[in-house]
Amino acid sequence: MIHVIINTSSGSEKGCDIEKIIKNYLSDAGEEFRIYRTEKAGDIADFAGSITENTDKMTHIMLAGGDGSINELLSGIEDTKKTVLSIIPTGSGNDFARAVKIPHNIRLALDIAVRRKKTKAIDLGEVIYDNGERRKFLISAGIGFDAAVCEEAMNSETKKKLNKIGLGRLSYGVIAIKQIFGALRPDGYISFDGGEKIGLKRFLLAAFMNEPFEGGGFLFGPHASHSDGKLDVCLVDRVSGLKFFMALPFGFFGKHYMFKNVNEHRGEKISIHLNYPLWVHTDGEVSRQAEDLEIRVLKSAINITLP
Repeated sequence: MIHVIINTSSGSEKGCDIEKIIKNYLSDAGEEFRIYRTEKAGDIADFAGSITENTDKMTHIMLAGGDGSINELLSGIEDTKKTVLSIIPTGSGNDFARAVKIPHNIRLALDIAVRRKKTKAIDLGEVIYDNGERRKFLISAGIGFDAAVCEEAMNSETKKKLNKIGLGRLSYGVIAIKQIFGALRPDGYISFDGGEKIGLKRFLLAAFMNEPFEGGGFLFGPHASHSDGKLDVCLVDRVSGLKFFMALPFGFFGKHYMFKNVNEHRGEKISIHLNYPLWVHTDGEVSRQAEDLEIRVLKSAINITLP
């Protein structure tokens, strides 16, 4: 049985068209399936919870949506290790699909999910807030600049309009320029795997990368891998807005580390403290601000169908 969750508001595609293509494909392939269509925010997590609740068997979930849809799904799955996840990318950013080379063509993506059936156990990341709240992520998490961009993009009318013509990812660049010069810049410290605390001054960004891309194509983690049991961290502090503005375009090519105080780190468990709270995102989804975070890797935590 394949449980198919369709985010009807994802990206520029119409949910009814996606559903028709998937139904016809799975029927022709002789697969048993059930369709779940979203009607409101939170439906994906609710569907995932009901599908995976109290089951000892491996469950196959197919998700037609974007990176934010993936993140919501993870929050609802009861046991990710007992889940096989297939992604049909229909979002505006599609950074996970970009990283693992799942095509945007729905039928080709379905071929990967159904006909090839090549499944791999990969790492997830997890953000732990100071109140004990936890949030898993597949692609990346971040605090500071990138999360502020995500927070504004989530509520952006420009992004919604660009989504309708398939150019939603462009909104991230427009918003990023705005945030560079208006971002709050606290001090604090960060530590990796229980090591020495590293002081932060005029902190701008910490991006915790499980995959290479985030934000609609920024290659912030050029060496990140979902199979190495580590998170790559792009850390930026002590940099003026103007200098980061100059460095940011190089992030599309993974060349941003050539700039001073744009640094690359790696770790299994990272702790960060700031002297006032900033926005936090997981896979581009933003729900709250924080000044204290723990971020860790969950090794081989979910099974994905990959090319």
